[in-house]
Amino acid sequence: MKTAAALLAAALLLSACGGSSDDGASADPTAASAPTSVEPTSSEPSSAEPSETSGTVVGIVIAGGKVVPQGKRVEAKVGADITLTIRSDVDEEIHVHSDPEHTYEVAAGETVTETFTVDTPGQVAVEAHELGVTIVQLVVRP
Repeated sequence: MKTAAALLAAALLLSACGGSSDDGASADPTAASAPTSVEPTSSEPSSAEPSETSGTVVGIVIAGGKVVPQGKRVEAKVGADITLTIRSDVDEEIHVHSDPEHTYEVAAGETVTETFTVDTPGQVAVEAHELGVTIVQLVVRP
C-alpha cells in the first residue's frame, strides 16, 4: 500500500507538470518542487512534439534501476533546440550519440536540464550509460 501511495504521488506530480503554457512551449517538469526520492511511475514524462518556437523537450526519470521513457521514438527538427530534463535517484551518465556527441553527468537526487541541437537529419540515440539503456531515439528531420 505504501508503494501504491508513492506511485500515486509521483504520478500526480508528473501530471501536474505536463501542461503547456500559453506560448505553446512545454511545461518544465522541474517547475514543481521535486520529491526527495524519485519513484518510477507507469506514465511517461511529457515529451513535446517539435515546434518552431520551443523545440523538443524530453522528460526523463531514472529511479529504482528503471528509466522512463525507454526506447521511445521522439521527433525533432534539424537545428532546433532539444532539451533533456533528467531526474535520477542514482549517479548516471547520459550519452547523446550525435555529431558531435554530448555527455551529461547526473548525480543522485539531482535534476539536470541540458539543451543541444542536431544539425544532421537521421536517428540519434540517447542512452543511460551506467544502466546500458536506450532512453529515446531522436528522429531528426529537416
